[in-house]
Amino acid sequence: MNKVLIAICVAMLVVTGCSSKGSSQQSKANVEQRDLFDEKNKDEAAKQAKIQQEQDELKRQMEEQKRKQDEAARRAAEGEQPVVKPLPETGMSEKSLSDPATMLKDPSSPLSKRSIYYDFDAYNIKEEFQPVVEAHAKFLLEHKEMKIRVEGNCDERGSREYNLALGQRRADSVKRALTLLGVPGKQIETVSFGSEKPKSMGHDDDAWAENRRSDLMYAGIDKGQ
Repeated sequence: MNKVLIAICVAMLVVTGCSSKGSSQQSKANVEQRDLFDEKNKDEAAKQAKIQQEQDELKRQMEEQKRKQDEAARRAAEGEQPVVKPLPETGMSEKSLSDPATMLKDPSSPLSKRSIYYDFDAYNIKEEFQPVVEAHAKFLLEHKEMKIRVEGNCDERGSREYNLALGQRRADSVKRALTLLGVPGKQIETVSFGSEKPKSMGHDDDAWAENRRSDLMYAGIDKGQ
């Protein structure tokens, strides 16, 4: 009888031990499975973050490209039509001048400046020459009888045909600025001399800069008119 009881106890201990071992193994498996799931989630989150980063970078590049295109279009538009500001005070009397020729040749007058200079291969009026254009526009508006000829010039580089065309665009840009300021077109004539009427006879950057210009010549006052 005692032997039977002992056998039963041993059997129960074995079963209990197996059950405990099984539970321990199951718990370990659950932990490993959970760790694997967490790792997959981390990998997926990292992939999504990388995709989002790439999308953000692509969007930024597209926006930057569009900004550059808009800027290029704006500059091209400014080249076609100069920016014209309101007429400033020029120091001239509001009353009609009794001797226009004197005012045009007075070194202290802004009207004594008769040339508009350009960058290489360009014909838009730079901001620094806006006051010159505005002063002459004011003068022409005050003296309806005066007529002006805008002469476009280029440096010696480029073919004769190209320089004649570029010189005409330079002269036309000044005329367009004057008319936008209110000067009637009948008071303005334009002509291109290309590279045939240089102001400087040199063959370097300084000379070329002097020759890339439009000259404002008044009929009956300036030579050649």
